[in-house]
Amino acid sequence: MHADSVQLTISVPSALADSGAGERARVLLVLDAVRSERMTWRAAARALGLAASAFLDLVREHGVPVVRVSSADITQDLETLDKLALVRPAPR
Repeated sequence: MHADSVQLTISVPSALADSGAGERARVLLVLDAVRSERMTWRAAARALGLAASAFLDLVREHGVPVVRVSSADITQDLETLDKLALVRPAPR
């Protein structure tokens, strides 16, 4: 356990309490922190002891977005692309 960690005790229905329940709960708690933007995906990967690629596979399996792009971001990106197209030399 990490120095900045706490140990939790939770009650769950007995049907869920198999040998992997604690680890699944830990993973889901971290994924929820990423989903609610209380933790970055990189910090979450470190917390779970996963390589970045393995963590990205995990979030994809659980449908957790790690990149959030607003419509304002897209608008700005499109404006930048338009400006770059104006200064780029024409193809020969």
